[in-house]
Amino acid sequence: MIILMKRKIDLLKAMKTFVLVLEKGSFSAASRELNIVASAISRQVSDLEEHFSCQLLYRTTRAMQLTAEGRYYLEQFKDVLARMENLEDLSHQRQQKVAGNIRISAPRGSAGLGFLKAASDFMKLHPQVKISWLFVNRFVNMVEEGVDLAIRVGELADSSFIARRYGQVKVNFVASEQYLKNRGSPGYPKELQQHQCIVDSSNRLPGRWRYREGGKEELVAVHAFVEANDGDIVARLAADGHGIAYLPSFLTQDYLDAGQLVPVLQDYAFDAAPVSLVYPANRLMNPALNALVSYLLEHKPV
Repeated sequence: MIILMKRKIDLLKAMKTFVLVLEKGSFSAASRELNIVASAISRQVSDLEEHFSCQLLYRTTRAMQLTAEGRYYLEQFKDVLARMENLEDLSHQRQQKVAGNIRISAPRGSAGLGFLKAASDFMKLHPQVKISWLFVNRFVNMVEEGVDLAIRVGELADSSFIARRYGQVKVNFVASEQYLKNRGSPGYPKELQQHQCIVDSSNRLPGRWRYREGGKEELVAVHAFVEANDGDIVARLAADGHGIAYLPSFLTQDYLDAGQLVPVLQDYAFDAAPVSLVYPANRLMNPALNALVSYLLEHKPV
């Protein structure tokens, strides 16, 4: 006994082709649209007719016309194709779902830059995003330490990472008016060596403070009268009158606004340093990170 097997066809492809033939009005127009020969178009329509065991089109050398079955199946095919398109859209949306874990590194005490508030608001909008924070005053190897996003202060070396400008920050010498009244205000950075200096020991070079003179970077070695490995504590000690500190503005601005600290040696201060969002290029395949970076940039400080 010989069993004849039906040739396997791509039903969805054939349905799309059939609908296109009717939209374009001819096999030749559909073939030009799809950039395939007209005989291949005719073959797909014939496959549909064979699969559904009915004639869909009356075809002559000059014209074609839908049969009653063809009219019925045309609507069914359109419905199936619309459902498939909707499923593909839903699948894309699910793949782009804002959910997952993000690990972020930033300098200690840098929440005053504004990113923490923005990230908190972002998590409220996307409760399925979990953020792990790493606040350290050292260089973070993002790949080795599994960091998705780093908030970095200062000029960045060229690398394969993407950097987006987020804001800027100044680093200032500051002290309380009471301390300056008691000990005098230094007129030159080298005079810091005769003053009580409050040192943030979490910095890479805690006892060497940078300043600018004649357009060049210089360093002055200071002796720690008090030291702490937390910039917030250093700022508070300076505001309490214990000495001069060298700190970024995100740690001192509230004290400056309140008059508890005043800047010193302003003529030797550097221009504001850039604050950047840094991330590996391939991490933007992560929809959650992509959405967070966009949100932070949209809500960055003015």
